[in-house]
Formats: sequence, structure tokens, C-alpha cells
Amino acid sequence: MCIRDRITIERLEIAPDSRVVDVGCGTGAALRHAAAKVTGGTLRGFDPVPRMVEIARERLAEHPAAGRIEIDVAPAHELPIEGDSADLVLALDSYDHWGEGQADGLAEVRRVLAAGGRFVIVKDGGVPGSDDSRDAFVSEVEAAGFVVQEEESIAAEEVAFTMWICVASA
Repeated sequence: MCIRDRITIERLEIAPDSRVVDVGCGTGAALRHAAAKVTGGTLRGFDPVPRMVEIARERLAEHPAAGRIEIDVAPAHELPIEGDSADLVLALDSYDHWGEGQADGLAEVRRVLAAGGRFVIVKDGGVPGSDDSRDAFVSEVEAAGFVVQEEESIAAEEVAFTMWICVASA
């Protein structure tokens, strides 16, 4: 959802020279919003669904930052980029779609995240169910080598979601 992506990007401090990777980028909305902040860095999106990548590229064609955003087909567990190459990795309502590959996807995010980089996970509506479901989700993320620095439930402009900002543990 474009509104959620815009709100998320607005809330994040992103340096102009950041290297941003969006895992499960869908239509590329988050990257298009991030382009306003990332004027000298790189913006790369990956989605496992070829049709979504096609739609993202179509929407990007008329965008002012079209020449600065790359979008390719790839699943979360096989990102075709070098290690330590991202300052910010986004998973905006895509984590649950990683399916059986969530642990491998988290390992891949950890591989590409540079020292001091952040991993932002957004789930529409938060984690469904009880506090146990939320705790299980956080445990998965922590078991993969991340520390949750911030967790925020956001309800604005007709959307509700939870955002977790994580960093790699030492």
C-alpha cells in the first residue's frame, strides 16, 4: 500500500548517500518515496514475482528518479548483491510472504546489511493473534542475529501497521 510505504519512509531518517534495498518491493512505491531522500546513494528493489517487477518498472518509467532505482526479480533468500552493501534494508509487508524461507531470508538480509545498517520490517496491522505471536516473531528476528531497537504501532491516514527497526547484533 502506497500510503503505508510513504508514511514509513517519512518516519525514517535516511541519509542522502544511503544504499537502500527493498526486499519484496512489490510495485516499488517505497523506493519511489525514498528517492526524495536518497539523492546520492543507491536504491534497489527485489521481488520474487516477475509480474510485480514488471508493474514496478512501468510505474517507475515516468518517475523523476527512474534512472536511480533498480528493480529486479529475486526472492528474499537469494539477493543478487554483495555482502555489506546496504545501509537500509526494507521489508514492508513482505516478511510474511517469504514463507518457508523466512530464516534464509533473514540470513540473507544480515549478509547484505553493512555495519551500522538498519533493517526495517513493517507488518500491516501488526502481528495477528496474541502477545505470544508477537514474541515469536521477535524471537525469529533475534535468532537471526538482529536486535530490535524500536517497535512502533502506527495508525494514520486510514492505515494501521507496526514497524520494527532492527540492527545486526555484535
